[in-house]
Amino acid sequence: MLVATQFYVATTGNDAHDGSKEAPFLTITKAQMMVRACIQQGMKQDIYVNVYGGTYYTDVTWQLDERDSGRDGFQVTYRNVPDEVVHIVGGKPVTDWEPYQGEIWRAYIGTGSVFHTLYADGQRVAKARLPATGYYQVDGESEEASFKEGISYREDDIPEGSDLSEAQVYIWPGRGEWNWFSEVQAIASHDVEARYVKFRQPSIWDIGAGSRYFFQGSLDFLQAPGQFHLDQQEGWLYYWPKNRMPNQQEIIIPMMTRLIELRGNDHDKPIQHLNLHGFQLSCTDFWAEYRMIQEDDGLSNVERDEHREGLVYLQHAADITISHCAILNSGSCGIFLDQHTQRIWIHSNQILHMGYMGICASGYSPLQGSFTSASASYTNKEHKITNNVIAHGGELIGHGCGILLYQSGHNEIAHNQISYMPRYGISLKGLRHKVMPDTLYGITVTWDNHWEFLHTRGNRIAYNDISNVMIDSQDGGMIESWGVGTLNTIHGNRLHDSGIHFSFGFGIYLDDASDYFTITQNVLTHLYSTGEGKLWMLIFSKGIGNLIQGNLIVDNPDAIAAIGTQEMAGEENKDVRVIGNVISNSGYMYYFVNWRDDKFSEANYNLYWREGRLCEVAGELPLASTEPDCLDRHVYDWQAWRSLLGGKFDEHTLVADPQLVRMADGRYRLQPDSPAYTLGWVDIEDRLAGPQ
Repeated sequence: MLVATQFYVATTGNDAHDGSKEAPFLTITKAQMMVRACIQQGMKQDIYVNVYGGTYYTDVTWQLDERDSGRDGFQVTYRNVPDEVVHIVGGKPVTDWEPYQGEIWRAYIGTGSVFHTLYADGQRVAKARLPATGYYQVDGESEEASFKEGISYREDDIPEGSDLSEAQVYIWPGRGEWNWFSEVQAIASHDVEARYVKFRQPSIWDIGAGSRYFFQGSLDFLQAPGQFHLDQQEGWLYYWPKNRMPNQQEIIIPMMTRLIELRGNDHDKPIQHLNLHGFQLSCTDFWAEYRMIQEDDGLSNVERDEHREGLVYLQHAADITISHCAILNSGSCGIFLDQHTQRIWIHSNQILHMGYMGICASGYSPLQGSFTSASASYTNKEHKITNNVIAHGGELIGHGCGILLYQSGHNEIAHNQISYMPRYGISLKGLRHKVMPDTLYGITVTWDNHWEFLHTRGNRIAYNDISNVMIDSQDGGMIESWGVGTLNTIHGNRLHDSGIHFSFGFGIYLDDASDYFTITQNVLTHLYSTGEGKLWMLIFSKGIGNLIQGNLIVDNPDAIAAIGTQEMAGEENKDVRVIGNVISNSGYMYYFVNWRDDKFSEANYNLYWREGRLCEVAGELPLASTEPDCLDRHVYDWQAWRSLLGGKFDEHTLVADPQLVRMADGRYRLQPDSPAYTLGWVDIEDRLAGPQ
């Protein structure tokens, strides 16, 4: 048996040492240079860099490339010494605080430091802002408010004499209700008389009356604990602590936007066969401004180049493992798998407090790159994202989510626990057919071949536990898709205890052009409406050929309906199959925003119960209605629905008490004599949901 090559690093080490256990290096980068020398000589065994516990501050990104790859069948691993906590921090501590005014303290850091987020005792400190919590709404009086260049604010929203020279506006563009993406816009000018603030660059979308926003980035706004302001011109950092005095806290200024970069030379020379294990990685920066995804034709949902960032960033990478790490306090994403990345295994990590997303796997738009075929452009794929805890995302960008797949396919997203996201838990994105160009790679795009260009396909989203998402956004869902490829599976997930807080939203949301999904054995329970929000449908299926089978939808009394459909934007919605679901106390059975005779290809063997009330469907159907519904459409009697198209649907569906028992852990079981079993019900192993 071959013995691995071992190097050691310690905070008490010295880079002049030989890196042995008895004489460790001081820095990981010194060990990295020694590893490279071993690799160049040809690997005959695995190489391990063992890092002793302690805090390692750095002001530069740790960069690894193809020269750091394992080869000849062997691996390179950077890991913590067992049972020791290795904390790699992308910043520097701030000390020497002095009282300023009232509860506000300050520290002089010099005029060379510019940063856009701050951390104290492992928690993010917000920029000074108005209002201190919540939002203002754009005033509708000025004509300028309907455009992109700035906003009109309401009287008394900005205190008289406020300094806006370094301030920004955090805003949800989209004429009030389209709160799909947020932006951070720097202020160029301020007209006090007109109550109008102009941006340095225009927003992507029009801004209308009622659009939500807040101001940030002025010392005049520092009026609440847990916030800071950096005076870039004078070099003073101001801070109002929540609890302890600043000199009793560890306060970190982030020095970079990515802490670790694993990037090969190109797609033919990737970094590969390398592992990161057991590190605590924290503290990266945000940007002065953030503009939402691109809006050019064919680039929907494409992140801008300057914002493709993560605390751990990978590009031109393959066969990399990131395991048992704590990835904390990122300015942007926790982990970003960019464009040319394949077979990355991310497992058993804690990814907490992200400025943007937990994990993003983002391939190429059909209009990007110099590819000659659809298959050549399929460069982001075959990742395994398993057993991670991902929580508290979108702290700086309102459309942050737990996991995003854009043009990324054949991934396994399983056994993760995702919570506290302003928008989705898991999102799958691509480009819908109606906005595709006429030709791609010299090939005419047709209905029959358009899925070949959509690489978010063949993904398995299974056994994830998702709660407390859609906290601050709308028209989204806990698991969501838009314009993706085919043969994606959403199976065995537990979606629970999550509300729609603003406008409207869904549970599982197959949005425009989401075709040929398999939605099976998911549990959706205790989803609710709150505030100004409304939970619409628990499973909402646009697209073609989607199968919704064997799901348990229980105790969601605020929902309008359990299962809904809609055709819009010219994308067909048909051939949906709804089979063998158990629906209890979760609104109407079905909701049809619009109807066509091939909307459902099959609906049968379902079990419905609503505290003994009549079963009803709603929306728009070619039937006589019994009353209006809450969305200004219609409600229809169950028997009328069953008579539609000659009795095509729900012949064997039952309206009966499913005899559910709620267990102490909040999960549900059917009693042995439940009528669901006569319909072929297969019990859901929902204990498999979440990390195992």
